[in-house]
Amino acid sequence: MKVTASLAGSQIEISAVKPSFTTDEAAAQLVRGGFRHYDRNGDGKIDLSFTMDERFSAQQKVSVRMALQAWSDVTNINFKENASGVDGSISILANPEGNGGVAGLPNKYYGDLTATIGIKNASDAPRPGDNFSITAIHELGHALGLEHPADYGKSVPDYESTAYVQDTKANSVMSYWSETKQAGHNFKWRQPSAPMKDDIAAMQKLYGANLDTRNTDTTYGFNSNTDREHLSLNSPGDVPVFTVWDGGGNDTLDFSGFRQNQLINLNAEAFSDVGGLRGNVAIAKGVGVENGIGGAGDDVMIGNQMGNRIKGGVGADKLTGGGGEDVFVYDEIDESTLKWPDEILDFTSGTDKIDLSGVLKKSNLNNLDAVERFTGRPGEIILSHNPATGQGSLSLDLTGNGIADVFIKSRGVVRRGDLLTGGRSNPAVSKPETGLEPQPESKPKPKPDNANTVYGFNSNTGNPAMSLVPGSGAPRFTVRDSHGYDTLDFSGFKHDQRIDLRAGAASSVGGPA
Repeated sequence: MKVTASLAGSQIEISAVKPSFTTDEAAAQLVRGGFRHYDRNGDGKIDLSFTMDERFSAQQKVSVRMALQAWSDVTNINFKENASGVDGSISILANPEGNGGVAGLPNKYYGDLTATIGIKNASDAPRPGDNFSITAIHELGHALGLEHPADYGKSVPDYESTAYVQDTKANSVMSYWSETKQAGHNFKWRQPSAPMKDDIAAMQKLYGANLDTRNTDTTYGFNSNTDREHLSLNSPGDVPVFTVWDGGGNDTLDFSGFRQNQLINLNAEAFSDVGGLRGNVAIAKGVGVENGIGGAGDDVMIGNQMGNRIKGGVGADKLTGGGGEDVFVYDEIDESTLKWPDEILDFTSGTDKIDLSGVLKKSNLNNLDAVERFTGRPGEIILSHNPATGQGSLSLDLTGNGIADVFIKSRGVVRRGDLLTGGRSNPAVSKPETGLEPQPESKPKPKPDNANTVYGFNSNTGNPAMSLVPGSGAPRFTVRDSHGYDTLDFSGFKHDQRIDLRAGAASSVGGPA
């Protein structure tokens, strides 16, 4: 433990700073006593029988079975109701006089235990996140060999006395202490109802990892195929508090049903802020999740070292692919617009891709025409990049009105070959390669002679620096245009303005000169 001291007047104040434990260190703390079940009948596996008190309601029994299943999902223990010839047993009792619980710990000599769950104020129909659910998962954790993260009691009466920072329910259902004690977490009074990150690692230290669990393509959250209530979301009112354990396959975190701003992190041992909560979804150590889907807020999405498919959804999202060959997906026109653009923070041309096949299909378009300036044809796309700043952008006109319907910002150059369109050629561009690279915004090329161009509001330039939307500040740009029938449109400003159309003249628009 690190100790710091400061001198205040004639007194010395000493404060202890808790250490921060890794997942492995926290797991070791949970199994420090060496309690566990053993393969007593020598059949190479551990089977435990369980019985349930008839004082539990039917739905309370369902909740207990769900807790047993949640432990079995992450480690190699099988539960059988009222079975014989097994390696141990758990008698699960109801206590009508209390709301907490108590359970024994197994050892080499004794594998028949009781676990008691209080039902005094419990609902007859418990739900994930309530007190009955966490009491069940906690007491069954004891019955399988997990201890508290510290020796609670007189020596550890509160969180301030705990041994390490992560001794909270954000990391372990075996902790007594609220997740809010740990920075970055707030479940808004909801409780975990299945093993959390440190619990999973601890149980796997005892009995190994169950790699048969969800070892095909699995979706967590909305559109879940997990067949687990605590891993599934059906409406924006649902509140997720869970850790992903997954045995393999191509997997997805889907939080598309929420409108709050979210942080979705696909890295193992990382936490996400989902559905208005903070630090409420985690991915267990050793688990790879390939795909992430955001909601209707301004989301921050972070990929891992795998090849990820990342879909921010509606809102101005900040997207980071991380390592690997990443694909950034756009299925709807409103998922990245001039007013609320996404920004891809680490795009690597030749490795990463932008998938526009969804928006093209819904606009009845098959291919894209890469152009330097919109000319009024549907499917035209402008790719720009400023080498001085590293900033790039993608502007896509789906209707032929000369205005970008889809607008995506990037840090890094985006080339035509980085675009997926769903056409026969992949990436499909309707004209042959000419070696044309995205042009810096600071050096616009002359446009075709027959192009009539609008600068400012209702712009059809495809250049964000020359385009204004409601709420834009005073613009700064220079028009170099010698052809067509052109317009300066500053109709969206309410200030007194001076607009001078003479060559070489300057105008004062959008505010005081």
